[in-house]
Amino acid sequence: MFGTADEAERRGYIACLRCYPNSLAPAERSVQVVLDYVERNLDRLITLNTLSNVASLSPHHLQHVFKRIVGVSPKTYCDARRLAGFKERLRDGQSIASACYEAGYGSSRALYQGARKTMGMTPSAYRRGGKGVRIWYAITKRSGDTVLIARTELGLSAVLSSGEENVLVGELKREFPLADFTRESSSRWKSAVRSCEMEDPLLSKLPLKLQRRIMQAKLWDAITTRIF
Repeated sequence: MFGTADEAERRGYIACLRCYPNSLAPAERSVQVVLDYVERNLDRLITLNTLSNVASLSPHHLQHVFKRIVGVSPKTYCDARRLAGFKERLRDGQSIASACYEAGYGSSRALYQGARKTMGMTPSAYRRGGKGVRIWYAITKRSGDTVLIARTELGLSAVLSSGEENVLVGELKREFPLADFTRESSSRWKSAVRSCEMEDPLLSKLPLKLQRRIMQAKLWDAITTRIF
């Protein structure tokens, strides 16, 4: 019916899991190569064309395969990982300009334009540990995991998962040591969290740390696109 496996995948077919019981299928292998490349090159400009060359797939095919397996687009995943790197650098004491550059943002303007939606505060307020900022947080469940979602009056500020409730609350307070916290109902987040319940079974073959990064990117995307 199809001349090559790539052609079959472009039509929406996937390899039978029984054919790859202990190894990655071709599509999985391409996605893992892309994920590894992103982690190693977040300080650089990463484009879909660059990733397609890394994966040896056409841009359109990579976009389709990545979204199907990971649950978000390559750009969305890169944005989530770059933001995490930027925030980590600020917590380590770097200046905003230095953290912006080393995290791979093309300009501080691009960063500040998206800060309301992606940080819930200005980068300078984040660097001060959230001093004077009111943060509301909620706890919910997703596929057996505990999920913590935090927001300010400006937007989403944190999405934490894969841990006990007290561990996640402690992690939130370490990230924003000078903020004021209020717990709220998780009802407003449930539809977004439920949208991340379905996972491609191929993700279970990836390292646990990578699985958690993917889930945080999915939750962040679902919440920001549905709520803020």
